[in-house]
Amino acid sequence: YYGLFITFGAMDERNNKIRRRTRSNVGYDGLSRADRITRRNRVLVARWYYWTECRRLRSDDAIDRLCDEFFVESRTVTNTLLEWDGYFRELMEQRTSCRALAREYESFNWS
Repeated sequence: YYGLFITFGAMDERNNKIRRRTRSNVGYDGLSRADRITRRNRVLVARWYYWTECRRLRSDDAIDRLCDEFFVESRTVTNTLLEWDGYFRELMEQRTSCRALAREYESFNWS
């Protein structure tokens, strides 16, 4: 038997404390989490309008596309569509063109 005699020394008191994560109300872009979710949901509804009304995609295929684009579950997409129904109706009533959507949301491909 070869015993290893290793001494680590005395433990500091500060190493025993539980470290907690801190949360900030503002993200890297200066917006709160709620503001970022609101922006995401607004664009998501605009993309729903694009895929279903401009591109005439079936609703289940449009949900799959939105899940891939926004990295969310299908339930999140459907909940957002239910919550933002007013904005979707506004897009429908105004018959918003793809060109108008491209001006408002420049980071997406609307063609």
